[in-house]
Amino acid sequence: MNTDTFETLRAQARLQIRADAEGAPTYDVHYAAAIHTLPVPSHGDIFFDFEGDPLYTEPAPDGEAHWGIDYLFGWVDNADQYTALWAHDFAAEREAFERFLDFVKVRRAAHPGMHIYHYAPYETSHLVAMAARHGVREGEIDRLLREGVFVDLYPLVLRTVRVGSRSYSIKKLEPLYMGEDVRTSDVQKGDDSIVQYVAAREFAAAGEQDEADAVFADLADYNRYDCVSTRRLRNWLVDIARKEGVNPAPPDEADEVIYEPSPRSVALLADAERDAAAGGDGQVHRLAAAAIDYFPREAKSFWVSHFQRLREPVTMWDGTRDVVRVDRMSSTVQRDWSVGEGRRVMSRDIEIRGEVSPGTTLGAGSQPFALYPVPAPFDTEAPSRAVHVPHTVTVTEVLDDGYLITETAIQGQTWDELPLALTPAAPPRVVSLQGAIDEWADTVHAAAPGFPSDAATDILRRIPPRTLSGVPLPDQGDETIDAIVRAVLDLDRSYLAVQGPPGTGKTYTGSQVIARLVKEHGFRVGVVAQSHAIIENLLERVVADGVPAAQVGKAPKDPSSDPSYTAIPKNGMAAFLGEHAEHGAVVGGTAWDFSNTARVERGGLDLLVVDEAGQFSLASTIAVAAGAQRLLLLGDPQQLPQVSQGAHPEPVDTSALGWVMDGDAVVRPDYGYFLARSWRMHPRLAAPVSKLAYAGQLASAPGTERRALDGIDPGLHIVPLRHRGNATQSPEEAREVVALVRDLVGRAFTDNDADATVRPLAQRDIIVVAPYNAQRQAVHDALAEAGFPDVPVGTVDNFQGKEAVVSITSLAASSGRDAPRGPEFLLLQNRLNVAISRAQVAAYLIHSPALLDDLPRTPEGVARMSAFARLVGAAS
Repeated sequence: MNTDTFETLRAQARLQIRADAEGAPTYDVHYAAAIHTLPVPSHGDIFFDFEGDPLYTEPAPDGEAHWGIDYLFGWVDNADQYTALWAHDFAAEREAFERFLDFVKVRRAAHPGMHIYHYAPYETSHLVAMAARHGVREGEIDRLLREGVFVDLYPLVLRTVRVGSRSYSIKKLEPLYMGEDVRTSDVQKGDDSIVQYVAAREFAAAGEQDEADAVFADLADYNRYDCVSTRRLRNWLVDIARKEGVNPAPPDEADEVIYEPSPRSVALLADAERDAAAGGDGQVHRLAAAAIDYFPREAKSFWVSHFQRLREPVTMWDGTRDVVRVDRMSSTVQRDWSVGEGRRVMSRDIEIRGEVSPGTTLGAGSQPFALYPVPAPFDTEAPSRAVHVPHTVTVTEVLDDGYLITETAIQGQTWDELPLALTPAAPPRVVSLQGAIDEWADTVHAAAPGFPSDAATDILRRIPPRTLSGVPLPDQGDETIDAIVRAVLDLDRSYLAVQGPPGTGKTYTGSQVIARLVKEHGFRVGVVAQSHAIIENLLERVVADGVPAAQVGKAPKDPSSDPSYTAIPKNGMAAFLGEHAEHGAVVGGTAWDFSNTARVERGGLDLLVVDEAGQFSLASTIAVAAGAQRLLLLGDPQQLPQVSQGAHPEPVDTSALGWVMDGDAVVRPDYGYFLARSWRMHPRLAAPVSKLAYAGQLASAPGTERRALDGIDPGLHIVPLRHRGNATQSPEEAREVVALVRDLVGRAFTDNDADATVRPLAQRDIIVVAPYNAQRQAVHDALAEAGFPDVPVGTVDNFQGKEAVVSITSLAASSGRDAPRGPEFLLLQNRLNVAISRAQVAAYLIHSPALLDDLPRTPEGVARMSAFARLVGAAS
């Protein structure tokens, strides 16, 4: 469609002019049972733009502080007067950030109804990130967001305006409202601005200041134009709105309590400054301060995102983790409204099907929000400017192709409509975890300028484990389990790290160590992890290794299960430990259990094993450490990373084991033990995995070379496949997967057991890993249609801890720019490591060669791209 003949509004849309409570006019766009409010500019409004992405966040190898590219704040007022604030390093960034907020505060005092307009959430997300990075003015940013001061024009345009362009970039819209004012600067795109900025800094470093100033001026003009463009876009929309009627509008209200840093964290930050003044680095005190506010920040991040989702179209966030975009046509009501068995209120059951976002982990018992369009089919008050309203539901069952959810009536109201989407559940209450962290932080503050002697503090200080004997950890040798047991016994209220790459027997090692400590030394041991399944698997192995089931207890996740260990009540941990105080015991539980004094007294365990410690945050580790004398960090940070929602001024969201390893591929001997032999992978497959993730130190165990697949070379097979325009789904790669499976199934597989068993390769011996659920579904459908319905297909999260004879990985995206989360997600070494290392004999990696064409913008991006290039190049 030509832009000269575009349809301004969808057929179902209409615009209205209303007045707010103070009489100021606002404009609403009504469309398909949804409303978006567009406030009219008051005299104080500004139009905001922010240029740049982080480029260098650490000093370069030469030791000099190289620049960041978070470099320019800019805005115009209603008279197109432009203001710019430059920042060429992080100290200047903080100063510019605070100057901007000071300006906004003064302007709001003079014009209480002012708004800050921007296009897309880039600006607000960076303001939130800067507040967290510098640990300043977080409550102020939170308040501005919650009080609706920021107005994002992108969702409004996306839902109400149809233009003659596939892209809704503001630059594509400018011909509609900018008239003769076309861009004349040298900088035309955001990518250009990064290149030009680097060039300007290089000019300045070379003493060519005039040339540098000219480039900076062009960059400022580019930013000014963006601000002016945002203002004119907003006024263009208002001009359309003025053609329609006027109705009153309710005032905006804050949706949640404003987040503010706690007094404890303020005191610890003062300790950090004193430590730095005395010649230290203040890092532990800063980490402690950030740990105190870790859970409030995580919750704040969730609620900001939640209310943002309520104000935006589904298409803007359907790639967010734990979001399901519901297909109303294929979703069905399985039980209509009724009072179900064991219930007191009306409820119904719905089979939900649709597009599931990558990384989604909705499980039975989880309680996501179901979103309905405004006006909702039930009486409820919608948050300000919301186009959706939330209603909490419960996932009753995870289906092969969707979810069974139970939805309850609202004050007796029932309705026929199905939800548009499921979105992440509200954060759980963290009273016990917060209490444990606060208590520990008080000991850190009381010990300043020194440090308390405990496992959590040792981990944060990144010091080697402290021992009672005062000597280093025992040498590993060939008796790893014996060395770990002796090391644990010698710990002086400290920790021990054990890194277990794929197939190296991490769970076997952990269970053997626990069994010896309980049977030989009467230890009381706790096992904690991110999921019940991980905990219960380790407990089952402990029983198999000879600890009597009567001494191993946990409240099972599934009450109907029949575990080999003792099933105890949810609140029965303290009693169970008391019954086995003399001969030792093992208890499994979540972080909530081990931080709760009603279940485990402070220091009540001899040892707490943190399983999958490569995914267990520092903050959570501090909380659970309160219940034990010693910690054993068991895991591998080179596999799937710790997941965090919030932005934090210090890396307390980093995994405990990752923090201790400090960027090393392999744990250092003075900090713990590396399990260096994979009992899963053929040597020719282990080699590329070892180079990718373990600095070449991972090897195959003897005997793995005997595994063979007739006619197939063992190792990693790279399958380059050119395609264009694919983001989360590639039919070309799905067809290639089918071809590979067709070729593999039925080939003779020789195992490495004592009998060298030979059997035909079955469908279940192959797994297919996809980065996105859209590709997972496409591959699953293609395999089923080709007669291979039993081949397991899933995302990498589904397969961690599992193995198969052959793994096939399909990356789906045609290029890094096509990928929804960019190459940062798609080419993450941890994810590639997990995907490839599931295989015993052969792994296939299908990818578009154009994934290597994108220019990384960060040091981490360069490392990631380099590792991927080495991986595909070496294997080819």
